[in-house]
Amino acid sequence: MPSEKPYYCHTCDSNEGHRPLVADEKKWLKNRLVKRNVDNYLMCVAPGCRHVRTGFTKCAGTPDNHIRIPEPE
Repeated sequence: MPSEKPYYCHTCDSNEGHRPLVADEKKWLKNRLVKRNVDNYLMCVAPGCRHVRTGFTKCAGTPDNHIRIPEPE
């Protein structure tokens, strides 16, 4: 499992652990954002959150449309 680092989570409104995305999550996010590279995106690991951000931006989506990685099937 990728290592976690603490970052501010816009959805949790607190500092939470974030980790790099794994292959399936990257594939989903590439399709969602229509981007070729999503290697700099991180996901909040707080229970029930899964909010996506980069190291520089608090929110990968818009203020009205937060992006959360779906739970694995």
